[in-house]
Amino acid sequence: MYFSFKHDNWEWIEVEEKTDLKAELSHQSHMSSKWLETLEKNKQDVIGNLTAVPDEEALWGRLTYEQSMHSKDENKTFSFFLTKDTLLTSQLNQDLFPKEAREEMESKLEGSENAVQAFIVLLNAVLHKFLEQIDQFEYRLREMIWDIKENNNMELLERIAQSRHELIIWNNLVIPLVEVQLTIEETFEEKQLGTLEYKRLCTRIKRIKMLIREYSQEVEALTDMESLVSNQRGNEIIKTLTVITTIFTPAAVFGAIWGMNFKSIPEFEWAHGYAFALTVILSSTFGLYFYLKKKGWMGEILKTKSNRSMFK
Repeated sequence: MYFSFKHDNWEWIEVEEKTDLKAELSHQSHMSSKWLETLEKNKQDVIGNLTAVPDEEALWGRLTYEQSMHSKDENKTFSFFLTKDTLLTSQLNQDLFPKEAREEMESKLEGSENAVQAFIVLLNAVLHKFLEQIDQFEYRLREMIWDIKENNNMELLERIAQSRHELIIWNNLVIPLVEVQLTIEETFEEKQLGTLEYKRLCTRIKRIKMLIREYSQEVEALTDMESLVSNQRGNEIIKTLTVITTIFTPAAVFGAIWGMNFKSIPEFEWAHGYAFALTVILSSTFGLYFYLKKKGWMGEILKTKSNRSMFK
């Protein structure tokens, strides 16, 4: 055991190893066995509760409070077991919380009237950490919004894809917290929840869900814009190559004909054959160019684009 908080009416006990949990919960065997069984079967987020015995309601599970955005296995989870007078947690490293969140949690634990309220304070600290990290994501997203105008390339497309993946991870982290919040309401009486801290918990969850939803829409809009710009650039490139190939087709055809080595080609003996061939090639090339331009098939490939254009 490396952390303990003792209050007049409740206590919070933190242990390092799961083997210690059995000893800590030996006096609540009808609940602890179910919790330990649930944790052994599930290595990720899981929630369970017991409401059969009045005044002995319990909530247990595991939550992820630290997750790398680059590796699935780089994460931190903590297990918890909660009754109205006991909060037991395992493998919770409070040093990973921001300093402000730790100070806020320590001050509010003193005012908690039961373990349920203390657990709500802990969840608020987790959400505080999430909100700080989402603020960092917001900064990177704002940079991408302007980079798509100034430097649209494959590297930017990769960043947009990474951002979409990151938002999916955030949503995956928040869903268990929403479930915990609802399960707390299901398990304990309203008077045990308190008012202000529980309201703050609900508001922070709504705030995070709103941010994820709005940022997802922005990233989706960036994806659509990237697709639009890339498609337009691709169309312009194909159009340019097609026009160039078409215009120089007469030169290629006549060059191929007069490049043959047959002895019976009469033009070889003409005194002004070179001038004639050059005239035919240039006139057919320019004639085809003006025909394409008259039809409007040249598009805007000859126009110089503005430095502010997104289709440079």
